[in-house]
Amino acid sequence: MSTTVTEAPSLEPQYEYFFRDGRYDNKRKVLRGDQAIDTFDEIPLVDIGGIFSDKYEERLSAAKEVAKVCKTVGFMYIKNHGISQELMDKVFKLSHEYHAQPFDVKMQQDVYKSPTLRGYEIHHTKVPGGRAVKKESFLYSYDPDNDPQPPRLSQGRRELCIGIHNQWPSQFPDFRTTLLEYQATLLQLSRALLRTFALGLGAGEHYFDPIVTAPFVSIILQHYPPRAPGAEDLDSLGAHSDFETFTILNQDMVGGLEILNKNGIYIPAKPIRGTFVVNVGDFLQRISNDTFVSTVHRVRNTSGSERYSIPFFFSFNMDEAVQVMPACTSEANPAKYGPRNLHEYTAARRKLQREKYEQGNRDALG
Repeated sequence: MSTTVTEAPSLEPQYEYFFRDGRYDNKRKVLRGDQAIDTFDEIPLVDIGGIFSDKYEERLSAAKEVAKVCKTVGFMYIKNHGISQELMDKVFKLSHEYHAQPFDVKMQQDVYKSPTLRGYEIHHTKVPGGRAVKKESFLYSYDPDNDPQPPRLSQGRRELCIGIHNQWPSQFPDFRTTLLEYQATLLQLSRALLRTFALGLGAGEHYFDPIVTAPFVSIILQHYPPRAPGAEDLDSLGAHSDFETFTILNQDMVGGLEILNKNGIYIPAKPIRGTFVVNVGDFLQRISNDTFVSTVHRVRNTSGSERYSIPFFFSFNMDEAVQVMPACTSEANPAKYGPRNLHEYTAARRKLQREKYEQGNRDALG
């Protein structure tokens, strides 16, 4: 941790604006010179091998290290996470192949053909004389039939699993199989991380286990073309915080992810091969009573090359109304938030997105 060193303050205050909880008018003042405060200027690298230990003391020690980062930065690289480099590379290869297809072919999986908006989506930016692609995505979600810990679900609860409406391209024989393998493997890692978060927050190790039996999960194969000349929007993905519990990001070596610190300065999350980038989401900040921090970030692909990334968003069962953790409250620090039901919250977001589409806007924040 250090105080960000910047040039002397200008006469007019400057702000960085970002999207959070349905609003675009959130802002953070840029602090320079004597105004700058102590904050992070790099993303920590954490060896999480200890979370898989048979010894409780080693798991607790790893949890404390992870919690320290989640309380101060909200972002970290993780290594020794148990996911093979071969599988990480294989999903990137499939992403390259998928996005290399003609637009009309990809539109066979148009998200608006899915009741839960799973499939292909494209976002544009204005350029002189027209528009250009700034990001395109293939989105799929949790399939209970693919869970390494198969849940016992009523028909009603199964209908809440939005991945039952996934759309899959038929022209790639290994596409569905490999992506579901990737999902299953990251489900195991996510549940281990959630036990680590629980320990780090002072709760029992298995505090969250009953509410992640059929979790809300979304995975996106993202493709960012080089920034188009004269593009009106400098961001490939606008500044925002993730609304889910946490995110596990698999990024290529091109770079472009930037993290906003408390001084309003963006810090690059430079790629480190073999690692994932993990960040706290709004939901985890909420139920930890603001103990953990959900940090704003954006993507700016200024490399001149194509960029690919694969975020894995993880949260709780869709039918759970999750409350602030008792371990994060006290008489002097009561719960700041009420319970939140993820199904109601995400259904409202999807409804808004579909309404915007029907009004002719396909470029909501994605």
